Amino acid sequence: MSEQIREHLLKGRFDIDAARWVQPDSDDGTPGELEIGFAADGLVAMRRADAPGGTILIYTPEEWEAFVGGVRDGELDLSVLVEDAQRAGPGQE
Repeated sequence: MSEQIREHLLKGRFDIDAARWVQPDSDDGTPGELEIGFAADGLVAMRRADAPGGTILIYTPEEWEAFVGGVRDGELDLSVLVEDAQRAGPGQE
């Protein structure tokens, strides 16, 4: 298998070279740290812009929609998650 194709047991193959990669800007307008890749079959990938050959997270369209929705709704706001963890205390979830 080519280094440019990543295979996931359940999600299938993701061709890195054939994907359309975008690098969203940070809040301050500078290039962001992540790149998002869109494949023709609907799979979506995310990788670090400074390490494109490194770890790549691959999402189905449904997983990507859930992830983006969670970000929009503030579900992944680190400050809120830290506060929740501190409020719960050690060993509680």
